[in-house]
Amino acid sequence: MLDNRVLWVISAASSIRSIGYGATWPYMAIFFNDELHISILLVGLIFTLLAILSMAFSIIGGGLADLIGRRKTIIIGSISGFFLYFAIAVFFRMHMPELLIVATFVFTSFSGSLVFPSASALVSDVTKPEQRFLSYSIYRVMANLGWAIGPALGGLVYNRGMFWLFLLVSLANLVQFAIVVFLIKEKDIPNKWTARKPESKFNLLSYDRYLVIFSMGTFLITIVASQFSVTLPTFSHSSIHILTSDISYIFMVNGLVVVLGQYPMTALMKRFSDVSTMMIGALFYAFGYFLVGISTNLAWLLFDMVIITTGENLTSPGINSVVSKIAPKDKVARYMGFVGMINSTGRAIGPSIGTALMFLFALDGLMIWSVIGLFGVAAVAILVSFRKISAAKLNAGSNAAS
Repeated sequence: MLDNRVLWVISAASSIRSIGYGATWPYMAIFFNDELHISILLVGLIFTLLAILSMAFSIIGGGLADLIGRRKTIIIGSISGFFLYFAIAVFFRMHMPELLIVATFVFTSFSGSLVFPSASALVSDVTKPEQRFLSYSIYRVMANLGWAIGPALGGLVYNRGMFWLFLLVSLANLVQFAIVVFLIKEKDIPNKWTARKPESKFNLLSYDRYLVIFSMGTFLITIVASQFSVTLPTFSHSSIHILTSDISYIFMVNGLVVVLGQYPMTALMKRFSDVSTMMIGALFYAFGYFLVGISTNLAWLLFDMVIITTGENLTSPGINSVVSKIAPKDKVARYMGFVGMINSTGRAIGPSIGTALMFLFALDGLMIWSVIGLFGVAAVAILVSFRKISAAKLNAGSNAAS
């Protein structure tokens, strides 16, 4: 296990944040549909708008992290998340117009889009290249510990009302803010890009052909993965007739499988390259969601989630690890931001694709989830091409000094 204080602190901060989001997120699509009486097609559009803004904010977040530092950018993202979710809680309690609640929710993308590329770049800053996959696995395990605790906590709080869930996620952002402020100092980040030459040109957006091709593969994976937030809970509730309060168990299994399975999975796949591991993960994603189409009860859905989360365990750490190896040292956060933008595009399109398929196929599970699974298969084809053209660059990145 790695002895790296900054890695563990930022991972712990992400874990706290995830408790709040894990408690709230399983109910958001149902909240808009049932409590605000917004049609399912418009619910998909809300999450699409959320992800579209994430695209723009990811570029800003990545650029800021390289310009003013990882720590400051995470602090800005955390405190903004606190105020935005606190505002949603107040608006909901005061019965403010639905449009105001929806608009504020969409703008919460600002918070995450600053935090995620900055935290990912920070992990890269404080670890050696050969430690990256393990380091990002540790980061994910800690973050998903929150996703294991959060849904269980959310299931208890949900019956008291969404107001309290919004307060919970607001508080989680505030705690993350405090952890970063008091436990991570600028001097703790030895490999950060501390300054750029005055005469150099600074751009928010950085990319190269390797990054673009790789991002195409992660884009398709993200389309599949994004069904987790809207399509899966809505389909489970509307078609399989799972109780709303039981939806949290599906999310809880996701968090538990990451916490319990990420480290053994990382050790098991150690002899494979990051890209090959991601390809296997994309196939697990496709197969897991296909199984949703033939599932008939909660027990089957929990089993499906084990398969789906195995796909997540195999793909998610690899994304950050590959990007950190192909990026120039002074552009890591911007490369993370570019991939974040592309993946946000997948998250933008994914819910709309899922809800449109539910509408088009009249909740025919086999048709809906077979089509979704095809995106995972297509991702494998693109990653095969990327592996062929990038082998030398990835090896150079792995052998470079941190």
